[in-house]
Amino acid sequence: MRKTTKGAIAVGAGVALLLGGAGTMAAWRVSAGVGQGTSVTSGKLDVVAKTGATGLPVWSWTNASPTTFDVVNSRIVPGDSVTRTQVFTVTARGDHLTFTGALDLAPTVTGDPTLVAKLTSGTTTTLSQSGTWPAGVSVNGAGTLITVTSGTAGGAADLTFDVKVTSVVNWVSVGVGTDAANTMNQTVNLAAANLVLTQS
Repeated sequence: MRKTTKGAIAVGAGVALLLGGAGTMAAWRVSAGVGQGTSVTSGKLDVVAKTGATGLPVWSWTNASPTTFDVVNSRIVPGDSVTRTQVFTVTARGDHLTFTGALDLAPTVTGDPTLVAKLTSGTTTTLSQSGTWPAGVSVNGAGTLITVTSGTAGGAADLTFDVKVTSVVNWVSVGVGTDAANTMNQTVNLAAANLVLTQS
């Protein structure tokens, strides 16, 4: 009985040693270069205000007639809405590039902060075609999304095109007496606003 037990113990110990040694066993590992033709190049998205007369902003009343808005002499009040249109030149490249546009008033716009906040909360922007667009550029029906599919066939280059940006600036008023008196006789300089294109 003791011999059998000793033998079992010896065998058990032998198995334990074999299992312990398995973790230190070496394995082969080889490598090779991936070869040519494996580089990846990023696209681009850039925007500048169009130069010349066509790039100047045009203002108009949205909620009044006649629609002519004089940026020097016209005065807005709570509930008013004015439209600003301007043409920008976009340079883009990408096989699957989509982007939106928005007029960013804060924090770069100068003037009364209360009035800036009122105008910022009610501003909407749409994008539309200006002039002839190259193949591979389109805008959705709502004017909120531009798609660029320049592709790579024939070594496609950057696509440059003009976009008409229409921003409706609303002075949102939620009720009588809700607009502070300190918004009266104030000036907001929108020349410091930025058009922001955001990939979506």
